[in-house]
Amino acid sequence: PTAAPSATPRSSLEPSASPMPTIPSDRVATRVVIAALGIDLPVIRPPSDSAYPLCDVAMYFKRLAQPGSGLATYLYAHAREGMFLPLQESSQVQDGAGMLGMIVEVYTSDDQLFLYEISEVRRHQLDLDDAVAATTEQVWLQTSEGPKGTRPKLQVVARFLSTGPADHEAAHPVPAPRVCG
Repeated sequence: PTAAPSATPRSSLEPSASPMPTIPSDRVATRVVIAALGIDLPVIRPPSDSAYPLCDVAMYFKRLAQPGSGLATYLYAHAREGMFLPLQESSQVQDGAGMLGMIVEVYTSDDQLFLYEISEVRRHQLDLDDAVAATTEQVWLQTSEGPKGTRPKLQVVARFLSTGPADHEAAHPVPAPRVCG
């Protein structure tokens, strides 16, 4: 894969035939890009398990896996302008059918780029059970479906396609999280 985000979905990409290498124990997601939706966010560790999500970044669910583990990576951000709002808006048109096949790029702290293809859009979700139970490499993206305190969430699931080296600068955007309410 290239380090630069692609502007169009590439659903014809084939999954990587090579097995996943042993991953560094400190690997974490650092950036998520869905170029077709204009999403490009730094990814950070949440301040705590119960902290309200910060703005201007995506965060990862610490209790699930990181890219390259062969399990589910779970990233979440607010449905606000400049964050995951395009996911929420797209999900309202034909239940998100237009997102199927779009490429999700996830960069990691060890300068790797993981490519995933959106395979499922799940609206009105109340739990993470399927992400927790995942036994294959995937990325899950979550955002709100309504104002603060709205329980059902939007989940977008993407299947693994391939991985390769990434440019260090591309893999390490400078996050500028802010408290929002």
